[in-house]
Amino acid sequence: MQDHKLRRKLERDLVVFLFGSFVASWTAVIKYHGPRPSPRQKQVFVANHTSMIDFYILEQSTAFACIMQKYPGWVGWLQTYALPSVGCISFNRTEAKDRHYVAKRLREHVEDPESNPLLIFPEGTCVNNEYVVMFKKGAFELGCTVCPIAIKYNKIFVDAFWNSRKQSITQHLIRLMTSWAVVCDVWYMEPQNILPGETSIEFAERVRKLIADRVGIKMVPWDGYLKYQRPSPKLKEKKQQELANAVFNKLEGKL
Repeated sequence: MQDHKLRRKLERDLVVFLFGSFVASWTAVIKYHGPRPSPRQKQVFVANHTSMIDFYILEQSTAFACIMQKYPGWVGWLQTYALPSVGCISFNRTEAKDRHYVAKRLREHVEDPESNPLLIFPEGTCVNNEYVVMFKKGAFELGCTVCPIAIKYNKIFVDAFWNSRKQSITQHLIRLMTSWAVVCDVWYMEPQNILPGETSIEFAERVRKLIADRVGIKMVPWDGYLKYQRPSPKLKEKKQQELANAVFNKLEGKL
């Protein structure tokens, strides 16, 4: 039992050191605000998402267990052999069986008092740090405390946004390494619980607004998955009709 605890501590420390080395290679200037996370049962951390380096910046400070998309290459190697040691879960968002597996693992993780703090990026995609898109509701249906994390990059030396359609993660990291510095602020915000009568979607929107207000970015009613999948004509027609009805009702209310 003692050996198991020692091994877990060494694994956590090595993962923190690994990602700290990545962060140091960018000459990163990061200011953390608020109390650092600690392992507790029935809690999940959620953050806005600009780049894969969001995870690196948070991981070099605290050994989070993170939910993440599967990647090929050296990142996939880390996901397979290094990150499971801190409880990270990798999945393919296009596979329904993977999504069901992740939902099951999430519930098991938040019930385990010895597990590392759980980190989720509920936007599901990287956004340019000027907007925050709609949050997926999975993290808000676990029946646990949600701890918001707000991340804001200063573009004075380099834009930290990762456009995965135009750059591989290796190219993105090299661009950061050859810049003067990555400047970033991270806020660990007040934990939030679902209110009486509040739905999981309303809870997600409330937390999204807290993060957006903290870092001064704009909330937009967009689904991040549309970056990967084209909406069907039927869905587009439905959304256009909803928008038209909303505009009509608003105008009617002013008359």
